Amino acid sequence: NNKFDEIVLPNDFKYFCGGCANCILKGEDKCPHYKEVKSIVERIEKADLIILATPVFVGSCTGSMKALLDHLAYMWLVHRPKASMFNKIGLIITTAGGSGVKQTTKLLKSNLFYLGVPKTYNYGVTTMKMGGNYIDYKDKDKIKKQVTKKANTIKKNLNNVKVGFKTKFFFKIFGMTQKNGWNKTDSNYWKQEGWLDGKKPF
Repeated sequence: NNKFDEIVLPNDFKYFCGGCANCILKGEDKCPHYKEVKSIVERIEKADLIILATPVFVGSCTGSMKALLDHLAYMWLVHRPKASMFNKIGLIITTAGGSGVKQTTKLLKSNLFYLGVPKTYNYGVTTMKMGGNYIDYKDKDKIKKQVTKKANTIKKNLNNVKVGFKTKFFFKIFGMTQKNGWNKTDSNYWKQEGWLDGKKPF
């Protein structure tokens, strides 16, 4: 049986990033919201599939979704990526009353890529409907079939994740950056992981 761990925003995480960069420059434990971020990161690391679901708000994801992603900047490939992220699959789900699905999907997909997730699927729906009750939405059966097909594809590939050339390329480039020691907190992390000596997280 599949188990789901749902994080509802902003209920489960209500903090905005203040841009202090402490997480990057000094360590994630120096973030003012470290305790709350740590709890969510631990839950993400346990997952095989990461689903980011958001309606489109003014051409982008919700503010609460962006606020959470901002707090994960220290985990980007260029800084201190988590080895566990390289064997996960991502799924972006977006809905919009009008435009914005494409750019919102692109933003979230980019975030998962830089967090190390090697494969991300997406499903977006433009309803041309804002507010109200969606129970009688005319295309709901069509959407159900499309989602079922997408879910089956993901399930088939869930335990067969391969890191692609793009991820390997960026990992190598950022490894060269770490050898230059621009940020000691990052470079020390890479050294401890053995990544500057040829070891790889994938």
